[in-house]
Amino acid sequence: MYAIFDRVKRFLWEVTKILGLVVAVSIFVSILFGPEAPFFGAALTNLKPVIDSLGSEGLAVIIALIIIMAYMRNKD
Repeated sequence: MYAIFDRVKRFLWEVTKILGLVVAVSIFVSILFGPEAPFFGAALTNLKPVIDSLGSEGLAVIIALIIIMAYMRNKD
């Protein structure tokens, strides 16, 4: 029974890593080529309201997320 949960957990972790890479590449391509880039262009347009909603604490939240992601990377 635990083997099934372990397999599902590993599968979901791998999917999460792949989706994280897709988001990172889409933001990178959007920065390089602007909003006119097909498929990736709207990444920054969609990300800007999220950052604006964070307010003045946005930088602290982003730094905290980077630290959490670094911790999770070392956990793997």
